[in-house]
Amino acid sequence: MSIAITAGSTIDLPQSLLDKYGIKITHFRLEKGGKSLLDNAMTVREMFDYTEKTKVMCHTAAPNIGDFEELFAEELKTHPEGIINFSMSSGLSCCHQNAMAAAAGNPLIRCVDVHGTSGAVALLAIWARKLIDEGHTLDEVYESCCKRNESVECSFIISELDYLYKGGRCSKLALIGANILKLRPVIVTDHEGKFATGKKYRGPIEKCILSYVQDTIDQYKETLDKSKVFFNYSWLADPAIIDKCTDIAKKAGFREIIVTEASPTNGYHAGPNVLGIQFLYDGEHDA
Repeated sequence: MSIAITAGSTIDLPQSLLDKYGIKITHFRLEKGGKSLLDNAMTVREMFDYTEKTKVMCHTAAPNIGDFEELFAEELKTHPEGIINFSMSSGLSCCHQNAMAAAAGNPLIRCVDVHGTSGAVALLAIWARKLIDEGHTLDEVYESCCKRNESVECSFIISELDYLYKGGRCSKLALIGANILKLRPVIVTDHEGKFATGKKYRGPIEKCILSYVQDTIDQYKETLDKSKVFFNYSWLADPAIIDKCTDIAKKAGFREIIVTEASPTNGYHAGPNVLGIQFLYDGEHDA
């Protein structure tokens, strides 16, 4: 593997899949009670419990420039043909900007600003691994990933707006209105990689999640890349909902279905009982 693949921890992959695809990560940080921790020091559930108990929000921060400089220097020792780095959208975090600053114009380091987070980052990183294994050059891998970046579906459905409100991401009026009407909004990432509100569902969260998954897949049914789909979640009260979501994906023809728990950085601000789906919709591709 002469080309390295790197990413921030918001790629939301377990260590087993990071090892399988040869992806090295640098961690986001959490601040809890004045202490700075790596984001693998707590689970999402532990962060929810802490906030419910203390009424204090934890804070999150992207890897800094020094973190990326350390990661890149280490990987270049064993990957002389270069590095391709994948970051969650610059519209959501300074992760990509920090990676670019650490690269400092080095032609052996290419940084992809993914138009989303979580499974969206993982999809492109895994595609890069396929290309690298087929013998493509750093330039070819980078150009292909940038092109496919235009066709990444990345969204999630929110159960309650409480954590978005606590984190300053929605107004008190929106919170009250959504709670009264039992609205479950879908948060989507646009082509600039920024969050926007999509369709709003109403009713029990399980029913809304299943409708959201089916509707999202149906929206792209003519152009789906059915090789792979990601579901990621933030502490589900009823884990059985995952099986029902995977059944929908199987019926749609997806050949590989990957379910991951959201990293604390991704999961905490969205709140509990949140589920997202990510896939590519530019058709099937051969390396």
